[in-house]
Amino acid sequence: MTKSIVILLFTVLNISPVFMQENKELQEKFLEAEYFRLNGDYEEALNLYLQVYDKLPENANIAHSIGVCYLNIQGRKNLAITYLEKAVSNMSAKRREGTINQVQASYDALYDLAKAYRINYKFDKAIETYRRYAGTLLPDDKENQDYINHEISVCEKAGEKIAHPVKFTEENMGALFNSESSDFDPVVSSDGKSIAWMVSMKFYDAVMFSRKIDGKWSAPINITSDLQSDGDFYISSLSADGKTLFLSRNDDFNSDIYISTFDGTTWSKVAMLNKNINTGYWESQASVSDDGTHLFFSSDRPGGFGGLDIYMSEKNNGEWGSPVNLGPEINTSFNEDRPFLVNKGKTLFFISQDHDNIGGYDLFRSERQGNSWAKTVNIGYPVNTPDDDYFFNPVSTGDGGYYSAFRDSGGFGKEDIYRITFQ
Repeated sequence: MTKSIVILLFTVLNISPVFMQENKELQEKFLEAEYFRLNGDYEEALNLYLQVYDKLPENANIAHSIGVCYLNIQGRKNLAITYLEKAVSNMSAKRREGTINQVQASYDALYDLAKAYRINYKFDKAIETYRRYAGTLLPDDKENQDYINHEISVCEKAGEKIAHPVKFTEENMGALFNSESSDFDPVVSSDGKSIAWMVSMKFYDAVMFSRKIDGKWSAPINITSDLQSDGDFYISSLSADGKTLFLSRNDDFNSDIYISTFDGTTWSKVAMLNKNINTGYWESQASVSDDGTHLFFSSDRPGGFGGLDIYMSEKNNGEWGSPVNLGPEINTSFNEDRPFLVNKGKTLFFISQDHDNIGGYDLFRSERQGNSWAKTVNIGYPVNTPDDDYFFNPVSTGDGGYYSAFRDSGGFGKEDIYRITFQ
């Protein structure tokens, strides 16, 4: 054996254990990132993915995961494009989940890149990429083919709507309601004297509540413990007098609707609504008419028009009756959700992935006409954007309301609560 071969063999034998140890540490970090991503903790996941990607910069699969994380973090969604463009440069249908040895990204990276282009107003690139993704779908996958065709149509028409923005004023609700964390999903009673909202704490999402006393909002209190929630209940609405809080709880497989009532001192433990409302399917996002006699909620139960539909139930003898689908004027083959009734029961606000859409979920309104509803109206850009616009609690006649949003400057935290008034 020559001296050079001995030196080479010695070097390999000493480097190999170091390489194997580093590889093991990267694999463990990758699995931890996967865990956080699957549980919706995208910021924690992103930090870990970036550390792994720094060592494996050619791994398109990890680039895809980084792009997905950025797509789910407010204020950073523009950063998704670079990583998703990297991901689609190396794709394969063959998958080995849960390992850093999976170098190629899945074809879903095309869908995520198209979505990133759409969110960032790059509509022509979004259309091109949606078409590439459609080419990867099976010919008999009609549901997904229809959805992609819908997304392409949305991108083709979005520019016209953006060119005609609606006018409104926006007021940050201030430090009493906003923190350094995400404050979101504000709901206000019709009498204007109660407000509840969610705030992201370190280990859970808390339900906060404040009441207006002598014209001033009281210091917010965390009512999560009153509800006996582990931070997995999310608010939907408040009754007109602010004494009944509607919430939903989901475990990613099922969702049900609950209520809690205020006795003047504390909120009661959450209680599930009856079996006419909650089924083995997905029920969520309920709100009640001002007189307390009609409940509006979303469900994907059989017999609807597709995805989540909006239903109405009437209270009889103190119990919610069998719900009625609101019909094709409101519901489509895609998802409709988050109904709110205002203007003395004459105006319905809700979100939809369809109708006259700008992108993702948009906010719509419809006026009651006897026993039916008028053609839905998109409430307009820039309240609606090419991204998902999930939540808007209208007030009064629907001339304004409350929502949460991320702003690059001027806010208190990641997501703040605002009141808007349409001009």
